[in-house]
Amino acid sequence: MTRTRQQIWRSRGFTLIEILMTIVVIGILATVALRSLQSGIDQSRVRETQEEMDELVMAIEGNPGLYANGLRSDFGYVGDVGTVPSTLDNLMTNPGSYATWKGPYMGRRFTQDADGYKRDAWGNLYTFASGITISSTGGGTTAMTKSAASVSTDLTSTPVIGTITDAAGNPPGDSSVAITVRITYPNGTGSTTSATTTPNNGGAFSMSGIPIGNHTITAVYRATADTVYALASSLPKTGAFVNFRLPGSPFAGSGGGVGSSGIEYVSGTAQATGAGDTVQFNIRNAGSSNVTITSLRAVYSHSPNAYYEFIKWGGTTVFNNNDPRAGSGDTAPISPSQTIAAGATVTLKLMRFLTADEGSGSAVDMTGTSFTITFSDGSVITFTPV
Repeated sequence: MTRTRQQIWRSRGFTLIEILMTIVVIGILATVALRSLQSGIDQSRVRETQEEMDELVMAIEGNPGLYANGLRSDFGYVGDVGTVPSTLDNLMTNPGSYATWKGPYMGRRFTQDADGYKRDAWGNLYTFASGITISSTGGGTTAMTKSAASVSTDLTSTPVIGTITDAAGNPPGDSSVAITVRITYPNGTGSTTSATTTPNNGGAFSMSGIPIGNHTITAVYRATADTVYALASSLPKTGAFVNFRLPGSPFAGSGGGVGSSGIEYVSGTAQATGAGDTVQFNIRNAGSSNVTITSLRAVYSHSPNAYYEFIKWGGTTVFNNNDPRAGSGDTAPISPSQTIAAGATVTLKLMRFLTADEGSGSAVDMTGTSFTITFSDGSVITFTPV
């Protein structure tokens, strides 16, 4: 029986060219699949590394989202020891039998992988710089850096400011010399130390060089042996503000009295104007003599961080700096200095609040943010703009 040409053609199978083309197509598909798989693996490693770097940062400075009794409760290694770690090993192992060290500060999973916290997802050691910055090469494809602060002193040298009055609101006046304010904090080498100061006649006091953390602070009026205690929760860069009130009225008639330090806030005047990035408020000299102001210090808490570029005193620009801008806890010089006469009222504006302390940044709405402002004469005012 004779087969047709079509039957003969169908029985021949694949040609060599067809087989080669099939192999090429399979190879291309396999290459694409492998590249896609590798890309997915790399992305997973990037995420894993970023998460671990975030955990390292929180081990150094604490978790800003943890609160107890209205105060931040976690300040990590720096809050316990008083200085930044010299190596990442300090986060898991006590660096020198420090009594204040309360680690390990990394997760429990690293007890099974002793060096895991020091390596990225590619197995490469992190670079650790200045006690605050962790860097990964990202396997040579995606370099990553995380930092606990702009500079280490933002964590180890913060300001603590405050006021002290009696129960009637009288500042100490001439009695200020009989008051000792003392704060106790970790000294960086495993123990604690203390710093002391005396308030001015208006009751204002300040201390610098205090590490972040919750520190016991006391005020003692030696004339009556009255002692009051507080917890100063010193935040990165911003520091802490503490308001003491002694029992009774021991400062009455001591040269103090309401308004003796000069500047008072005019109630109900604080508002956030424009896009909310300008804070405007009125102050009054409630004293009996002129007051000259050479600087002010604004303390506030806002997320994201907010920095102001200008201060206007009445119609005069007295502060203009965008490199860097002033942030919470920074002392802004008033130039030229401004004198407010006894009984006079003036409008102040903190202007152009942005998310960056220098260069560009997005406008920040400061509506509802609580402010505490300390003037160079020792006067302290508080308000919340609406």
